[in-house]
Amino acid sequence: MFPKIFLFLLIAAGHLQAQTDTTKVLSYRDFYELVTQNHPVLKQANLLPKDAQAELLMAKGNFDPKLEANFDQKYFDDKYYYNFWDTQLKVPVQWGGIDLKAGFERNVGLALGTDIRTPDDGLSYVGINLPILQRLMIDQRRATLQNAKIFQQIAEAERVKMLNKLVLSAAKEYWNWYFTYRNYLLINEFHKLADNRYQLVKRRVAQGDLPAIDTTDAQVTLLDRRVMLEQAQLEFQNMRLFLSNFLWDAQQNPRELPDFVVPQVVLSERVNEAELTRLLELARLRHPETQKLEFKAQQLRVDERLSKNMLLPRFDLGISSLNYTHRLFTGTSSGSSAVIPNFYKFNFDFSMPLLFRKERGKLQQVQIKQLQNDFEMKQLRREINNDVLASYNDVKNLERQIRDQQMAVERQGQVLQAEESRFSIGESQLFLVNQREAKLNELRVKLESMKSKYEKAKATLLFAAGVSE
Repeated sequence: MFPKIFLFLLIAAGHLQAQTDTTKVLSYRDFYELVTQNHPVLKQANLLPKDAQAELLMAKGNFDPKLEANFDQKYFDDKYYYNFWDTQLKVPVQWGGIDLKAGFERNVGLALGTDIRTPDDGLSYVGINLPILQRLMIDQRRATLQNAKIFQQIAEAERVKMLNKLVLSAAKEYWNWYFTYRNYLLINEFHKLADNRYQLVKRRVAQGDLPAIDTTDAQVTLLDRRVMLEQAQLEFQNMRLFLSNFLWDAQQNPRELPDFVVPQVVLSERVNEAELTRLLELARLRHPETQKLEFKAQQLRVDERLSKNMLLPRFDLGISSLNYTHRLFTGTSSGSSAVIPNFYKFNFDFSMPLLFRKERGKLQQVQIKQLQNDFEMKQLRREINNDVLASYNDVKNLERQIRDQQMAVERQGQVLQAEESRFSIGESQLFLVNQREAKLNELRVKLESMKSKYEKAKATLLFAAGVSE
């Protein structure tokens, strides 16, 4: 049972509308809003974009500046053999594969050669590493960053998919709840008619207008319908519990649907061809499954660019200016200025596999995945389009069936009314009246079942198109 404060909020928000003095109506639209506000599955789905943001943050971390410091010293037998100190700041750049660096080093000691020895007060340096061929246009860091950005959109498509599945499940349960409620009302009315007829037959038997066996017949009918009523009441109560699975408050506490809350009456809004055209267009443009494949194709194009770039030889250049401590870009130790530093360190690295088999194999794998993704996309688009059309056909077929069923109910009502008139003047039997009445109730229950199926078919149509409303 809802706490009073929760019920008050529902009514205040317009989610519950008065039907009678003892019942409140919870419309499907308001039920939809309740489900899409607080359901744990939706909360879980909303975590997917946040996870994608964390993935993007990690990818950006590959371009974070990094501060490094290394110290190594050896002292033995009253001698300093060596003293190494190197502090460096590295700054990766998101374009060109460039790495900037600046630092300070001091290498002194008796065991050091002149090639690595520095002045006693150390050297500062500023340098750059630049790839010339491989990794110039794209490298693993930039590819990871681009894929992480695309993953943001994949996560959003997955979130929409989870929302659509939740709404479809909730819609089916709501309209199942509607049917069990309408079925309970019809059978309750059916039971009251049997009870009234049983009392009437007893009086007429006592008056001698009907044979005594009619009392037994009327009582059997009453007991049978009482069993039907108890079963219908049980199904309605259980379905209320199943529907409560979708009700949660803002603090993620489960809530139970109150006994006096009932579903809305079916509005019987029809789906026309214009709506079908709209849904087909939405399915083509916004279906989460096709969107995921489209974004996957974008990621594969990034991987293809990277794989093609890896077919180039690796040729990296590095240059650093070397300066006495506190004398940046100084040409001599005496401190005279120079446009180009007289002290520098220059290097290049070159490497190239002779056959490139690993790189060519990686590229072929990526291209195969692209073909697989394209074939899957074509098949999926066809299946989605046909699913929408098939769901639309189900909806239109149910519309025709409901129309025919409504006419059958009206005609059967006329047949029952005529049979009751004949029974009242003694020209018919109680068995025939019960039979006509049972047939009418069966047709009315079937009509409500069709209405429930119709609303579920409309929800399925929306789901097939990749939308929830």
